[in-house]
Amino acid sequence: MVPGGVRDVPTVFERGRRRPTIDGVVMVPAVVQADHRGSLMETVNFDEPFWEEPIVYAYTFTVAPGRIKGWGMHKLQTDRYAVLGGPLRVVLYDGRPASQTFQQIAEFSFGDRAPGFIRIPPGVWHADQNVGDVPSTVINFPTRPYDRDDPDKYRIDPASGEIPFDFSLSDG
Repeated sequence: MVPGGVRDVPTVFERGRRRPTIDGVVMVPAVVQADHRGSLMETVNFDEPFWEEPIVYAYTFTVAPGRIKGWGMHKLQTDRYAVLGGPLRVVLYDGRPASQTFQQIAEFSFGDRAPGFIRIPPGVWHADQNVGDVPSTVINFPTRPYDRDDPDKYRIDPASGEIPFDFSLSDG
């Protein structure tokens, strides 16, 4: 064939589960029960391995349309997002030199019709980009409570180029 194109790499496991591309990252699509009255989505179910560490703190945040929150990283805590609604792209960059996936990038997309959960381990930089025209809403269940006197939060400006990622959107 001309042109030859580039063959896709595998991106899903059996039963359609997305294949994480960074060690320690877990992404789980939400199960939504819907009928003519509305919908229901389990947010926390301790039968799921996603919740193997206890819930010690939780907060909700939003990302305004067209905006990026990030890059952020924690050295001690794992972030556990429940992405509830709005179009959100979560971009991860593995900053752990000892990791097999050091300096790899992974992207995950969520939305009103595709809510879900993502577990982001310590040392993995993350940026949350609203790719739509309505706010995105996320509940985070970090594995450590927020320490107001000594925050476990590190930041890099997404426009700095320190992490090699282009936030523009393409249809390729």
